[in-house]
Amino acid sequence: MSQPAPVPSVTPTGKCGFVVLAGRPNAGKSTLLNALVGTKVAITSPRPQTTRYLIRGVMHRPEGQAVLVDTPGVFMKVSNKLTERVNQRLNEALEGIDLVVHVADPTRAAGPEERAVEHLILKVPKPRILAINKMDLADKPYLEDCRALAPRYDAVVEVSAWNGKGVPQLADEIFKRLPTGPLFYEKFQVTDMTNEQWMSELIREKVFLHTGEELPYHCAVEIEEATDRPRRDKRAPATIYIKANIITSAERYRPMLLGEGGRRIRSIGQAARKELEVAMNKKVFLELFVKVDDRWMERFE
Repeated sequence: MSQPAPVPSVTPTGKCGFVVLAGRPNAGKSTLLNALVGTKVAITSPRPQTTRYLIRGVMHRPEGQAVLVDTPGVFMKVSNKLTERVNQRLNEALEGIDLVVHVADPTRAAGPEERAVEHLILKVPKPRILAINKMDLADKPYLEDCRALAPRYDAVVEVSAWNGKGVPQLADEIFKRLPTGPLFYEKFQVTDMTNEQWMSELIREKVFLHTGEELPYHCAVEIEEATDRPRRDKRAPATIYIKANIITSAERYRPMLLGEGGRRIRSIGQAARKELEVAMNKKVFLELFVKVDDRWMERFE
């Protein structure tokens, strides 16, 4: 994984390093990354395999910064260009890192995907932390199985990414094991995603939340335009116009995204617009369109 060049304007040295969050699909890696960073960086969904990219979030503390990499989970049930690339990215993320956090899920029995993740993690010659997630849930039938993994790790922390319990302790364990070196990001920078990437991911999250199980992983979102609009009245709120395309792989998925009378795509747009306005502190005009491209998975990078 390539590392950005140090930024001369930031504090020259401190505790700093790359930390990979790895685990099976739907273990809560994205929610945990957001909890550690302190703001929403990665999209979250109750559906597995919503993370496709290596998303970096930056956790800032007085002693330095931890660059957190949210990875796709190993996905073994479907074989196509998209899942092959997603799984390849997990392997790439484990190269050139300083620490790995294995996010374990005590609500599900370990299967081939979990074993594959463990195999990859245990090959990494760096400090390893086991974060047992979802401790807020009452039903954790496989908690003792997760705890039994402890001897393979340098530290074990039980957390709830959902309510934040144990997250400060996990942050402490991470910073204890980071090397000292140049800081990579500005003090208030929390991600290295571009605005367009972040917008597209947020909209894609709303697509998943509003389509449930009807729509498989056959869609992507591209931002065609994101333009600040001039204010005629200086007292009026700043506004931005966003035009985005929801790209799906087959014509049969178009009705699922549009909904009867266009109601579903309007709901997706309304939910995305509200969150964009809060995050950007601007009034947002969002237009969504559905396009069909049966080769978008092959072009996925």
